[in-house]
This record gives sequence, structure tokens and C-alpha cells, in this order.
Amino acid sequence: MKQLKSSILQCLQELKGSGKFADVQIADFVLPGLQVEGVGDIAFPLQEFQAGELIKVARKAPFGKGRDTILDSSVRRGWEIDADKLNFANQQWSQFINKTIEKVKIELGLEEYTVEANLYKLLLYEEGDFFLPHKDSEKESGMFGTLIVGLPSNYSGGELVIHFEGEEVVADFANPSDHFSINIAAFYADCDHEVKPLKSGYRISLVYNLVQRKSGKKIELKSIHHHADILADIITKHPLEKPYIVLLGHQYTPENFSYDHLKLNDRCRADALLLAAKKLGYYSKLCLVTSFKAGIPDYDGYYEYGEDGGDDDALMEEVYEEWLEIESWCGSQIPHLNTFRFEEDDLITSFELDKDEPIVKESSGYMGNYGPDLSHWYHYGAVVIWSPDQNAQFLRDSITLLQLEWIGYFNRSGQVSPKEKKAVDFIIKKGLNDKLPLEVHNDFNVVADWLTLQDDKAFFLKAENERLQLLFEYMSKESWQKIWEWLPEKHSSLVFEKLADRPGKKAVEKLFAVIRFMASNLDTVDMAKNQTAALPQFIENIDEKDPIQFTAAAISDLIWIDRHFSPGEEWVKAVSHPITSHRDWQYIHGVLGPQLSAEKKSSPLLEVLLDYCKEYLRKRVTNKPEPPADWSRPVPDSKHYSYVWKMLKSFLESPVEQIYDFKRVKADRDEVEYALKNGRADLKTSTIRKGSPHTLRITKTQATYDRKFKKWQKDVDLLGKLDLK
Repeated sequence: MKQLKSSILQCLQELKGSGKFADVQIADFVLPGLQVEGVGDIAFPLQEFQAGELIKVARKAPFGKGRDTILDSSVRRGWEIDADKLNFANQQWSQFINKTIEKVKIELGLEEYTVEANLYKLLLYEEGDFFLPHKDSEKESGMFGTLIVGLPSNYSGGELVIHFEGEEVVADFANPSDHFSINIAAFYADCDHEVKPLKSGYRISLVYNLVQRKSGKKIELKSIHHHADILADIITKHPLEKPYIVLLGHQYTPENFSYDHLKLNDRCRADALLLAAKKLGYYSKLCLVTSFKAGIPDYDGYYEYGEDGGDDDALMEEVYEEWLEIESWCGSQIPHLNTFRFEEDDLITSFELDKDEPIVKESSGYMGNYGPDLSHWYHYGAVVIWSPDQNAQFLRDSITLLQLEWIGYFNRSGQVSPKEKKAVDFIIKKGLNDKLPLEVHNDFNVVADWLTLQDDKAFFLKAENERLQLLFEYMSKESWQKIWEWLPEKHSSLVFEKLADRPGKKAVEKLFAVIRFMASNLDTVDMAKNQTAALPQFIENIDEKDPIQFTAAAISDLIWIDRHFSPGEEWVKAVSHPITSHRDWQYIHGVLGPQLSAEKKSSPLLEVLLDYCKEYLRKRVTNKPEPPADWSRPVPDSKHYSYVWKMLKSFLESPVEQIYDFKRVKADRDEVEYALKNGRADLKTSTIRKGSPHTLRITKTQATYDRKFKKWQKDVDLLGKLDLK
């Protein structure tokens, strides 16, 4: 482990800046004061007549081939003027170039080197000019790269495209909306680059050689790929049973943590680690490693209360709790792992933890008999790398949502190791048991995709009935349609047999929806018709203790199936029996009645359900509630707070008294008020805040009558709607 950490850290420390092979910048305009021998001062943006004058004193641009310099218009077209014919009258121009070099050094990871930019040529491209892909030759001792300074001009096309190891950077200097900025591109000489054909106007730029000036380690382009190869080799030689957790160097807030917000050297180091994992066929994710410490603050024997009762900036004298975990993962196509904790020895880091200021500090202050405590959170940018074999074990222990995300990832990528496949097979057969909110149930559709992609027909033969019912309930009707089209008919029949064995209500409701969906497809319409005939058996076998109350959507599906397949009178009787065998006012008003009222077309099942609802409602409508004849109210028959009911008995039974004042201390008033709220008596309370103690005023109401009348009115309204059907 020690050798592994040392090797990885040594490799990463060589990566500086952004780790880029090319840098593109835009700078505010600085007048170069450019003077060209034979032409004079050049104004910017470049004018057409001056471009013509420049061409008169320029020569056609050649290119180098080995040791030869060649003119070939099929490879390069353009004009060039040597540096010795150029002069810059503005002294600020050299300052501008020096500042540009300092910025370029940071981006190319060259902060530790002394770099100069030596003017080489002025290049001018007119319409149709171009330069095919090539590498710049070493034009002077110490040259390692090229700096292109694009001067203001009006043109289109002519993009500079820089390539290295399969990556591409495009410097498009043509900007119709801004002809007064200066465009900069710098790149290593090892990079292939080309200039695309100019479509219009004139493109003018200055070319500088980037040169290393002090003796020392030679500047070489050791790309992210180079370092990734080294890291991959190190990991191969030092396999671990745990993930590789490599800290990058800086802290980040969880809210603002992302790849684009990585600081300084963190970006190139993260790139190298992520690429190394990819080369190995491993998984990797950018994340935050959280270090938490809780302890006792040091107040030197004196404590000053802050606004919130604590001093967040106090020093922590003694630590009584600490842990390390990964809780924030940066988004990518690869799913993340469960939040997990680990020890500091498991980290690969070049610095000591928790020596800088924490991202979050919090102090509780004094809490009664307890002294103040202090909590610190440190959030370090990191990259985690783990192998497919490790991932297989993580999969088994993950929460269901993560397991589903990983199955979806395997389906999309088509890449899964034998151990991961075994883990997924186990999860589908034995796992996925977490209770999930309804809105995420469709994530289970990845299971259908997995089974069909793996061509695992045997699963349906071996799966336990409860397992199939769970998947049937959670997967969409579209996924099941895909399964029916893929499975042989004998397998499909077996699935339905297993689903019919003591199914849950939700599984049966899903069956209604699936049958309806299957009926719209010619390949499965016959299967839908067969399962329609078997629906009474499914409903009869529902494993529910409470009365069956189907959802509005399920009722709609049943009516559609009845209307579409006309299964007959016995079918209608069997299907409607569990719905009509009990009378529940809330269900009829909340689900059944509104759904029946919304149906546009009739069916035998619809008529049976309508008759059931109408009969129930007519009986209720004929018993219109009457308001109380006087103010007497029944005494609640409750053992709880019996002394309260005893105290109020004469008041409640009085036909004329409407108000009772209870003048006591607050604790007594609160207890009486609580008893009245839970006794469901027709009483309301208010507090009269005059005198001491205050008075709790108890007033009789018609709440029971009002409730009954509102329900009766709803019965009348619903019956009126159903009578119109």
C-alpha cells in the first residue's frame, strides 16, 4: 500500500495546470502599432486595401517536409512576411505578449519553466486559403511550441484545429460581432494542426515560437494519456481489495462541486485518474470525500455567547467523534456507489487531512446542563476507482434504486463482467425488496430489458411466484408487452399461472392495464383475450384481508376490457362481485361514482356498477338529516376524561343553555380543551383573555348535523350525475 501511494502521488505531482496540450484565449484589444516594411502602419480591424498592400510585399507560404521547404498549393495556400520586416511601435505590445505567455504557461502546465515567445512570421490568408494537417518543425534551439496571435479582421472560416492523441481543440478566430478582440492559441509542437479554408475576408495573425530559455529539465508534452498509462500500470501492479480513493488537493462545497469547477491542478489530475480507470476497464467517479469531526471547543475558561448561542470560530480542543465517507458524487454516465465510510489509511493523499479551514463549522453553544460542542466538515475533491469484480460485491449490498441504475447502465453499455452478471441475476431473483415511492416504480423496466438482452427465459420458469408478482406490479405495461412478444407461449402461460397464485391487489390492477395494452397489439391480442377469461380467478385469489377497492384507473380498464371482449354475463357477475359486496361511502364518492360518471360508452359491467351505486345512493337520499330540535347534546360515552363529561353533563343535556364558561388556570383549560377536541362532541372553544385566570368559553354547535347534511347533499349531486348515464 505504501509503494502504491508513493507511485500514484509521484505521477500526479508531475501534472501541472490544466494538463492541456493546447490553450485558446480571447484578450481585450491592445494596439500593436504594427509597421510592415514596404507598407507602413497597419490599422485594425484590417482593411481590404491594406490586405492587398500586404500581399504585394509578402511571399507565398511554403511548408517543411523533412529537411526541405516546399511550395505546394494543394497542401498550403497563404501569404507570409518574415519577422525582420515587422516592427511594433507600441511599447505596450511586448507587455501584452509577456502577460499572454504567463497565462499560457499556467494552462499548459509550465509554471516552473522560463518561457519566451520569439516572433517568427506574419501570416495572411485570403478567401480559399488553407493549410492541411501538419506539425511545426523546431525552428530554433529550445523551441517546444507555437503561439498564434490573431489580430482583428473581418472574415469567416479559417478555423485553427489542433489534434493530439484523439482529442481536438478548435480555435475559431472569426467573430462577426467583435472585430476588436485579440485571439490567442498556444500548443505544443508535437500536436497536429490545420487551418480550414477561409470562406471570406482576410485572416491576419502573428506566429511566435515558444522557447525554453533556462537550462534544466527539457519541456516535453507528457499528455494526460501518458500519465494515465503510468497510473494504469501502477494499479495493475498493486491490486487492492478496496477502491482506490485519491484526493486531488482542494476542498469544495457540495453545492458547487462539479468537474467544471475543479481548481488548478485538480482538473488534469482528475482527468488522468479517470482515463487510467477507463484504460483498465475499471469504473471511476469524481466525488467529495467528507471528513467530519465533532468535539469540545477551547474557550480558555471563558465563553462568550454568540447570536446563536455558540462561537463557530472557536478552536476544537478535544475530538469525541470523527469519520470519513463519500456522500457527494459528480454526475456521469457511470452510476455511483452506496455512501460508505472508510479509514484514513485507505486514502491516497499527498497532504494531511483537516489542517486547513473546514468548509462548514457549527457550534451548539451551552444546552442546559450540557457544555458547548463544535462540528467541522471538510469536503475534499477526489477520484474513486474500483474494479468490475469489486463492483459485483457492491451491487449486492446497494440500495434498490442504485441496483436498478446499474442494471440500466449495463443494458446501455453492453459491458458487464461475469461476476457482475452473476450479481445482477441474484439481485433480480432475490433482491429489489426496498419499499419505493410510486413515482420510481418504472425504474424496474430495466429488469425487463436485462432479461430480454440476456435472453434469460429460464428466469420465468424458476422465479418464485411472489418475485414475479413484484416485478409485474412495478414494471410498466410496455415492458411486459416486450416480454410477451419475446417469450414463447408456454412460458407466458406459466407466468400467468404464477401471477394468479394469491396475488396482491396492485398486481391484479396492473394485469387489467396490461391486458388492455396487449389487446391493441396483433401479436398479443389472443393472449389478452385468454387472460380476460381468467380474470375472475385472479380477483378471487387476491390476498387481501380488507374489502377490495380498485382504483379509478383499474375500474376504467375493466370496463374497457368488458366492452372490447364481451366476455359474458357470468364474467361480469364474477368481476363485479368484490366491488359491490360492501358499501363504503368514501369509496363510492371518491373513486367508483366519479369514474362511472366519466365513462363515455356503456358496457354490461358499467351498467351493473351503476345500478349498485344508484341503489346505495337512493337509500341515503331518502333519509334526509334533520337539524337538532333544541340545544341538548348527547354526553360522549368515553372513559377518557370522564371527569370532564361529568362536569359538563348538565350543560350538555340542557335544551336551552348554549354557552358554558370555564374559568381556571391555563393547565386546566388546556386539559379540558384537549378532551373536547378528542371527544367528538358538538362543541367549540375560545379563550376570553380578561381577568385572571382567563376563561375557556365552550359553545354548542350543530357540527354533527352539518356534517351529515353535507354528505347528504353530495349523495344528491352524485346520484343526479349517475341518473344521466
